[in-house]
Amino acid sequence: MNENIFTITLIIVEIIFTFMVLRSLSNAGAKKSMLVVMALVFSAWLIIDYLLIANGFFSATGMPQFAFSVAVVIPIIIGYVVIKLYQPLRQVVDAMSTETFLRLQYWRSIFGILFFFTAALPLWFQLVGGLGDIAAGIGAFLALKYFHKNPNNEREAIVRGNAIGILDFIIVINFGVLVVLKDRSPDIMFDLIPLYVVPQFILFHVFSLMRLNKLKEIKKS
Repeated sequence: MNENIFTITLIIVEIIFTFMVLRSLSNAGAKKSMLVVMALVFSAWLIIDYLLIANGFFSATGMPQFAFSVAVVIPIIIGYVVIKLYQPLRQVVDAMSTETFLRLQYWRSIFGILFFFTAALPLWFQLVGGLGDIAAGIGAFLALKYFHKNPNNEREAIVRGNAIGILDFIIVINFGVLVVLKDRSPDIMFDLIPLYVVPQFILFHVFSLMRLNKLKEIKKS
């Protein structure tokens, strides 16, 4: 696929994904004012990532691997801290169901497919990353099907729905940073995926797994 067309397609998919995240927050009880603020934050985040890549920011630092890694990690830390400290948002995230978290993970398959439509990545990494993300999305789908058939075993559904996705991130992020970025610039539009959606998926994993403690407390009581 032409890289300009790929970029446009990727941005459109990420905008639709953002809408689905906002809708999930709305369904969990987020007020309109919170959704507006979140939409602005997501928009600014996506625009900043695009501008950083378009202007060759990461390569210009002289430490592209380090700069790219920091740019991925910072949104995760900020997102986690804000959710934990800002009570209204924490209540909304706490109200998100296991089904919601698993449905959001379906999107991993869509982003996995996009691995195969850019010429900016080596084929072996397209296979590892693309198939890994597709497997993560399918794993979440199968976990949700299991949960529907076994509504009393939410714990097992959470573990099944997160296991493949977490394993994929461990493998792909390490290969991407330590191997792929060793020889290639991170200033390619494909990297809107790790810079923008990967931190969100990681937070989904974190807060989905945190439900395991809640289930344990409910069982004890």
